[in-house]
Amino acid sequence: MGQNSIDMSRKDISGLLNTGERLLELLEEMSANNEYEYQKNRNIFTSEYVKWYNKCLPLIRSMVPDKATRFESLYHTNKRSGMNEYTYTVQDYIHGIYFKDRPKNYTDTIISKRVNEQISILQASVARTSDFTFDMESFVKINPIHRVDSSSIIRQNKLIDLDFFDEHYNSIRTEINTCFKQGFYMASLELSKRLINSLLVDLIRSNFPLPSEGHRSLYYDYLKKDFRGTEELLKALSEKKQDFDINPEAIDYLIELIIPMEPKKKPESHSFGAIPKRENIQALKIEETMELVIEIIDFIKK
Repeated sequence: MGQNSIDMSRKDISGLLNTGERLLELLEEMSANNEYEYQKNRNIFTSEYVKWYNKCLPLIRSMVPDKATRFESLYHTNKRSGMNEYTYTVQDYIHGIYFKDRPKNYTDTIISKRVNEQISILQASVARTSDFTFDMESFVKINPIHRVDSSSIIRQNKLIDLDFFDEHYNSIRTEINTCFKQGFYMASLELSKRLINSLLVDLIRSNFPLPSEGHRSLYYDYLKKDFRGTEELLKALSEKKQDFDINPEAIDYLIELIIPMEPKKKPESHSFGAIPKRENIQALKIEETMELVIEIIDFIKK
């Protein structure tokens, strides 16, 4: 029997995560290098990335098949009408494709986000192994490549570390992080869900800005005189995803991220809902979800 995800040792899995972090470091360091060093590091990245990807893919397919399509689409995709900032893949980067009238570090930043998301998916696969529970704090301690500093420790007490385009949202982010740091997990979760709901409204409104087109009803309920709930907004996004000038898989992945935040309730369940634990909230990928919505909105506005 060959080495598959079940047979992989803790050392093997930690090695993949370690390599992924090293690839990210290469990308982050490139902008500070001269042309010769830049090309040298770029060659190292492309060579090491392909080997890393080929080792990760069987594991992802085996342990988190629901994430495999997204993992692959970050590397390459055939489902796009054209190449743009959002549909740009790691394979494009490996082939030496850059954006015209943009500095190289702009493209490097895009690829950093792609690789970072792939690492996140890899971590999800590790969490599903029966003999290995991934502990980020322990991993950081035994892997000096992370070089944990005071800012990293502070970051662990934040649920969201994003700068929003709206100062009101930044104020809400501060309140969410305060609740999370103090252990008020239900409050931080409910506020996060409310913020995501507002971001979804902004997303749909950005893509359909003309009131004369009758699109306001996609995100606004005229009978209730209020914005629609998250479930209705996700339904609208799913039905209209072909009308967005981005890869429809991005909308599918966004919906996939949000659905676990809105679990169905049974008649016998407590009407207020269960009180979440810290690890429950962290598993929901709230920051990743918000960042994805912001990226799509930014692309639409451009």
